[in-house]
Amino acid sequence: MLEAIEEFLADLRVEGRGKLTLEGHERHLKRLAAWYVDNGLDWQTVNRKQLQPYVRLWGERAASTRANLHTSLRTFYRWAVEEGYVAMSPAAHLKTPRRPQALPQSLTKDQIRRLVEYLQKLQGRTALRDRTLILTGLYAGLRACELAALRWSMVDHAGQVINIRLSKMNHGRTVPIHPQLAEELMTWSKIQNLVGDDVPVFSLDGVPIVSERAGKICREHSKALRVPFHTHSLRHTFATMMYRLSGNIYAVSKALGHLDIRQTQVYLSANIEDIRDALGGLPRLEDW
Repeated sequence: MLEAIEEFLADLRVEGRGKLTLEGHERHLKRLAAWYVDNGLDWQTVNRKQLQPYVRLWGERAASTRANLHTSLRTFYRWAVEEGYVAMSPAAHLKTPRRPQALPQSLTKDQIRRLVEYLQKLQGRTALRDRTLILTGLYAGLRACELAALRWSMVDHAGQVINIRLSKMNHGRTVPIHPQLAEELMTWSKIQNLVGDDVPVFSLDGVPIVSERAGKICREHSKALRVPFHTHSLRHTFATMMYRLSGNIYAVSKALGHLDIRQTQVYLSANIEDIRDALGGLPRLEDW
């Protein structure tokens, strides 16, 4: 089975699947292969009933973990049928568990105000780099990996857009630059004082930062401010506030780089104004 897994992963690479997707499939399938060996089962002849005990072992795991497992099994065995390794998929019946729909991890308006006041007081070249990085997360919704990979060639000052050439989802997107962010980026480029379009935006010496560094920058300032935030909560805040102000879920989806608008629908719960209007009809205590 291990040889088939490697062939399966190679075909997914040809299709352009992302690194994290490949790693997830590999992890789940190699665990399954080991379980087959331990239980004396042949992966090419196993049936639905024989596979079910393995699936049940994951029954207490989080919905997202079970969903990823089911996807890996279905995808692998569908490929195995197409390649002629098996006659019928024993995983075709597996359904993706419903994932919990928690509210986005967004900052409150009060927290945003405190963050902005804090950032405005920062002094020094490194601190101003950090300020620009945090504001780019807040005003453009970039992921940590996108912040780390951002180059000045991707920032179109004249067109007022940021061009993400390739995102986590293996496709590009264009994000308009808010006037406030445009001003911040222009100021930082002068302070950074590094020549060249290929210079990383958030580098101090021309050497690119890694996504872990972007996360560490947020954690350091979160601790100093005593407001819990990280790169992804800045992205959530960007999306939440954008949807509350515009009501345009399609625009939010495009700005975030989601392939499927269903990924963005969690932000529908963030639009409190419709609920507020309805709630406003409740009478005051003396009017009941």
